[in-house]
Amino acid sequence: MGGTALIVLTPYSAERVEPVVVAGMAAEGMERDAADPLSWYSAAGLPYSYSLDPPDHETEPAELEIIERVAGRALSCAVGLHIFVSDLAGRPVLGRMAQRVAERAEGWVLVEFRARPSEDVLGYLENAGRCIRVDDYVYLDAPAMAAWYAHPDFHVLK
Repeated sequence: MGGTALIVLTPYSAERVEPVVVAGMAAEGMERDAADPLSWYSAAGLPYSYSLDPPDHETEPAELEIIERVAGRALSCAVGLHIFVSDLAGRPVLGRMAQRVAERAEGWVLVEFRARPSEDVLGYLENAGRCIRVDDYVYLDAPAMAAWYAHPDFHVLK
């Protein structure tokens, strides 16, 4: 898949999470493609989409166990938020949508970094919310994702 994506792992079912995702797309001013209900376009014409998958779709079982242990509950759905072009201007939208979904669906956002973040950045995220460190990436709860989105070094990869 081209472009960029963020994954939000949530304990809620796909049926329960989908209205949250749709509301998030609409809150960003996007319009749904009548021919493909999973495809959305921003006012600038950038193509976005989402997917609702099993939690182990892109996450290793050992990592799921760690997140479930920290979250205190089983994860039921992986929400993929996608922009299908490599447009830097569209990436903050992904960050906002991921934070919104994580907040409303008690989820965890997978954040990959360009380079291993400094201890200062990781401390900043951990002080803002909950941050699960895994190798050179993290899973952030909604408050920590909001802090990452507001941070001057904010970026998304994938």
